[in-house]
Formats: sequence, structure tokens, C-alpha cells
Amino acid sequence: MDAACDISRHEAWFGQYVNRFLTGDAEHDAHIELKREHSLLVLAGARTIVDEAVAEGVMDMVSARAALLGALYHDIGRFPQYRRWRTFSDARSANHGLLGGRVLNEERPLADESPAVRRLAACAVVLHNRFAIPAGVSPRVRQVTRVVRDADKLDIFRVLAAHMQPGGPRDEVVVLHLPETEGAWTPAVLDAVRSGRLASYADMRCMNDFRILLCGWSFDLGFAASRRLLRESGRVERLLAWLPSPDEVPEMAELRCRVLAALRDDRDAADCRPGMAADDPETPEPVAP
Repeated sequence: MDAACDISRHEAWFGQYVNRFLTGDAEHDAHIELKREHSLLVLAGARTIVDEAVAEGVMDMVSARAALLGALYHDIGRFPQYRRWRTFSDARSANHGLLGGRVLNEERPLADESPAVRRLAACAVVLHNRFAIPAGVSPRVRQVTRVVRDADKLDIFRVLAAHMQPGGPRDEVVVLHLPETEGAWTPAVLDAVRSGRLASYADMRCMNDFRILLCGWSFDLGFAASRRLLRESGRVERLLAWLPSPDEVPEMAELRCRVLAALRDDRDAADCRPGMAADDPETPEPVAP
């Protein structure tokens, strides 16, 4: 491991931070442990993406370190969110990206990092759950945030697949309290993904909407490495199999073709390969309210 990407000190701090939220109540602690495991697996996914980007010469070590820290801390706002509201639904509580920014400001785990690493990692935490990365951010912020968003999506597929099989076990917190209504789906969600766009959480009304929305994430993975990892997992095919049959809903055939074609694309998005872009010292660290 390159010394620049050794963040073991942060991993130890993160573990101690998460331990503060354990209460001894089995149900409560299971949700805390779920997010602990998720955070560490997002970090593992980010390492794969970063290793390839560095090897190809399109990411420098400052951005690589920031991406790993952003991945580790991306959901740090989930822990106070669940303790206060007992949900992972931002709509029912508060934006967990902004909560994460607040935790970083209050706890200051990044205090010993260089200003560039600290700013890039904090930006990725605050921006990772936006519907889209804002247009005005620097190329470096965009690339680092792309790594975190990709790695996050890859592991969310793993987490949700265990709760999305029709008739299988489900956790209402994990599936955002959506009902399992056989054969139901919302046109706004399906139409968005059929046209190659991301669907909105606000439009979801049932579990099939959530399955369709997740399939649409195939369009938003920026790195070829991310699409390869998702393709090899087989999880998208399982989600598609749990949707209404194309024989019953012809639009599902078009959905399947578009999603699987996106997964076969072996090119990085342009904003994932900005090269060694100069850092923008004028962009301040995000400060959560």
C-alpha cells in the first residue's frame, strides 16, 4: 500500500466513533452495524476504483487519498440521523450528507490532513448524496466525489438486494418504508430510467419503483471499473428479474436493454479523467448548517 493511501488511523477513529452509537438494543445496534459495514465496504470499493485511476495516470495521490477518506466518512451523518430519527430516509429526517459535513466540522477527524485533502474529502461527503453533482465544482472535487458516489452505489446494491426479493425478509428502515405491492410501478420512475435518466426518490411509491430506480444507477456510474464490478456481481440482473415480466409490461423490455447496455460500457465518463487538474484554493470547505 502506498503510504499516501494508508488511512488506517482514520479507520481506527471511525470505529471508535461508531461505537458511541451502540446502545445494547439489538434492533437499534443492527442498523448502526449495517452502516458501519457499509462504510468499510464503500472504502474497499473506492480502493479498487482509485487504484485503477492512479495506475492509468488520471488521478494524483492527493485526490486518491481524499477519495478514500471521503468513502470512509461519506455516511458519517447516518449515525446521528438514526439515533435521533430512527430512520435512514432523508425525507423523514434530514439530509445525511449535510449531517456528515456537520460531524466533520465538529469532530474534526480530518484536522491533520493537508488543506487540499481535507477540502476534497469534505466536499465528497457533503455532495455524495445529491441528485447530481453541482455544475460549479472544480474538476478535482468532481472526480473525487465521483469515486465516492460510485463506490456507495455499488455497496447499496449489495445491502438492498438482501431486502428486495419479493416475499423475502425485509427491513422497513432499509427499504425506506415502501410497500411491496405486487405488479405495481409508477410511470414517472419507469419513464425516467427507460429514457436513460436517474429517477427521483420523491417519485417512488412502492418497492418496484425502488428496484427500477436502482437499475437506473447503471447510467450514473462514472468509472468503467465501477460498471465492471456491478456487472460481475449479477445484482442488476436479479433486480430486473423481480420486476413485472415484459410479457405483462412491454416497457420493462426496453428498461432491461438500456440498463444492461449501460453496464457493458467500458469507458470512464469524461469528468472521471480530468488528469492532474490544479487544485482550486478559492473553493472553501463545505460547512453544514
